[in-house]
Amino acid sequence: MRLLAIIGLLAIGNGIWAQQRWTEPIPYGDMDQWQVRYIKESKLLGGQTKTLYAIAPTDTVRENKAYVSADGNPWGCSATYAKFMGIETAMEGSVVPERRGYGYCCRMSNVLSHVNIGDIYAMVSGTIYMGQALEPLGITAKSKPYTAIDFGTPFTSHPTALMLDYKAKIADADSLITTEKNKPQVVAGHDCAVIFIYLQYRWEDPETGQIYARRVGTAYERICESIPEWVNNHEIPIRWGNITQSPDYQSYEGLNQRAMMTRNSKGKMVRIEEVGWSIDEPTHIVMYISSSDAGVFRAYEGNTLWVDNLRFVYEKTEQ
Repeated sequence: MRLLAIIGLLAIGNGIWAQQRWTEPIPYGDMDQWQVRYIKESKLLGGQTKTLYAIAPTDTVRENKAYVSADGNPWGCSATYAKFMGIETAMEGSVVPERRGYGYCCRMSNVLSHVNIGDIYAMVSGTIYMGQALEPLGITAKSKPYTAIDFGTPFTSHPTALMLDYKAKIADADSLITTEKNKPQVVAGHDCAVIFIYLQYRWEDPETGQIYARRVGTAYERICESIPEWVNNHEIPIRWGNITQSPDYQSYEGLNQRAMMTRNSKGKMVRIEEVGWSIDEPTHIVMYISSSDAGVFRAYEGNTLWVDNLRFVYEKTEQ
């Protein structure tokens, strides 16, 4: 009893600290709302109707027009409408809704697409991201796909982790298909799915229009083997500030590892140039989730990642 009394007095003297912890859903992150888009291909390609899906308020669009997110929806994806030399087509199948319980989840798969005109091939990774694809994608997107995406969305909060449900089908293989030279070729390499977040403090050079950023927060996880059953409430921690000295730091988490673009104040697409690490207030978030992390137009065909119920974790310590 005397020991308990001493502990109680020490607690009163030092203050009692409690940690509050809660989650907040990411807009449309429950994956239960989808826009269905029916794109009519050009007659030169056979005139077939292809189906695209977008994470968005429930709707059906039967028109060949560019998708523009609205209503606070931050999501873009790799299932896109394209127009090459006046020929219209769609890159379908890489991102689709799939039934899960009473709702839906998002299924992302690596798909080898083929456009008959010019015999064009494209290895498309199933990818969702915070940002906007600049549809219809043109021929430039075939050689430099990231130039056709406005990456990121305004964001000023301080979450400590991303929480989600996920599962994966990842082939135990050391080969990939690449279409960098148009025709499919087999190259060495093991493909993984990937989930990452960059929190950035961005600003624009008023004279050049260049967008610069300092990395404020980083979350990164690669999934390199199959996970056949759903893992619920999985957390990926967000590490703040300069993480290069952390024992778990990996080089692929570093600055400017991906060529990301955004619109400047004049509406021109420019590269986001990360110039350092900091603990500034974030102004933007980039979230990227994909069934492949092998690089542009290279992946293991058929690898698949499922995600659902995306939300942010917040923590606060109070006395």
